[in-house]
Amino acid sequence: MDNQFNQQGNYNQQGGSYQQGNGYQQSNPYQQGNAYQQGGSYQQGNGYGNYNGGVEAQKAPNIFQQFAYSFVPNLYDRLAKVKTGSMIGFVTLLVLAATLLSFVSVMVSFSGIDMEEIAAQLPEFELSGGRLHMAEDFMLDEGSVFIYMTEDIDSFSYDDADEIADEGYQDVMLVGRDRISIMQNGEYQQLDFGDLGESFSLSREWIATGLAPFVTVIIVVAYIIYFLWRILWYFLCAAIYLLFGMLIASAMNKQVPGEVLFKTAVYAKVLMFVVATLLGLIPFVDISVPFLFRVAVTIAFMGFAIRKLPDNRLTPAPMMGQGWQ
Repeated sequence: MDNQFNQQGNYNQQGGSYQQGNGYQQSNPYQQGNAYQQGGSYQQGNGYGNYNGGVEAQKAPNIFQQFAYSFVPNLYDRLAKVKTGSMIGFVTLLVLAATLLSFVSVMVSFSGIDMEEIAAQLPEFELSGGRLHMAEDFMLDEGSVFIYMTEDIDSFSYDDADEIADEGYQDVMLVGRDRISIMQNGEYQQLDFGDLGESFSLSREWIATGLAPFVTVIIVVAYIIYFLWRILWYFLCAAIYLLFGMLIASAMNKQVPGEVLFKTAVYAKVLMFVVATLLGLIPFVDISVPFLFRVAVTIAFMGFAIRKLPDNRLTPAPMMGQGWQ
C-alpha cells in the first residue's frame, strides 16, 4: 500500500498546490491583472496613436477621398491620418487643376482675338534703333480712350497725359519719337524706347503676324510661375491658419498635435479655394469672394473639425492597488 500510495496518490506529484494550484503561477496579479500590462492608459489610451499603429486602424483616404472629405468637417479625423507626402500631392493636384482651368479660359479668350484686324486699325509705324518712325501722325478719340502718335515730338510728360485725362478719358496713350506715356485710371507709366536696345524692332506687320505666338509663350511661362507660386502661397496661408487652430483648440481645452492642426488648416481652405476658382471662370461676370468672408468660413470649418477631433491628452494610469482586485 505504501508503494501504491507513492505511485498514485503522491501529493507532491498530482495534487501538489505548488504544481497545479500555486497562486503565484495562476493568480499572481503581476502576471494577469497588472494594470501596467493590460490596462495601462499610457499604452492604449492615446487617441492619435491608433492612427498608424492600431491593428484595425482605418486606411488613410486617397486623393479623391481627401477632396470629398474636405467639405465635411466631421470627417477631418480621417484626414488626420493622411501622410505628409500625400497631403502635398493633394494640394499640388488641386492647384494644378485650378491653374489649368484658368489657363484654358485665358487661351480660349485670346484665340478669339484677331490680331490682323487689330493691326489694321493701327497706323503704319516702325519702332527701331531706339526711336519711332512714322509717315504721318495718328490720333484715336473714341469714348474714354485717347491715343496720339507722332515722331515730330520727342516725348510727352505726366502733365500732358494728366491734362488730357482731366477731360474725361480713362485710358490715355501718348507716343512720341523717344518715349511712350500711358495713363490708365489715374496711374501713369512711361517707357523710353532707348531702354529697349538698338536691336529691338516693332512694326504693324509684326503685330499682325508675330505678336500672337510671342504672347502665347509669355502666357505659358507666366502660368508656370503662377502655378508654383500658388502652391507656396497655399501652404503659407495654411501656416497662418494653424495659429488660429491652436487658439481654437486651446479655447476648447483640447490637446491636438500641431501636425494635425496644420492638416486641418490645409483641408479647411479647400472650400473657398474651389469657390473662388469657379467664380473666376464665369465669363462676363466680375464676382469675387471678399477676403474676410473667406477667412471666416475657413476658420469656422476648422472650429467644427477641431471639435470632433480626439483629445490627445493622456489619462492617468490606474492605481497599483486596483491590480489586486
